Amino acid sequence: LGHDLFTTVIGGLFVLLATLFAVQASRIRFVFDGDAFELKNAGGDDEQLTDSGENFVVGGANRWKYDSFVNYEFFPKGSPIPILVYFKETQTVKEDGSNDGQIHFFPAIANCKQLEEQFELRGCAKIRD
Repeated sequence: LGHDLFTTVIGGLFVLLATLFAVQASRIRFVFDGDAFELKNAGGDDEQLTDSGENFVVGGANRWKYDSFVNYEFFPKGSPIPILVYFKETQTVKEDGSNDGQIHFFPAIANCKQLEEQFELRGCAKIRD
């Protein structure tokens, strides 16, 4: 009974996580414009993109200038199907007034090949191994 319960709970957590990612993938858009990378909300039937509001972790707009990027990566590294996207930028000022870099992670709910192409095209800094 214990093993079956554990398996059921773990399976339920995976289903919840998959549901969250599916909802986010239908709701969030990654936008590259002339100056910055931004998270936008997908609108209703008219597909209008709207401001995503303040970043729920560090505050401020979910918009980062390309020249503020100091690194980005996709995890697991080298995987044909990454599950996590990381970038670090120096635009976000921390509570103590420093801006030595803010780290951001988000699930890979978009075409990561296109994200990487756009990061490269826009000149986002990347630390090479």
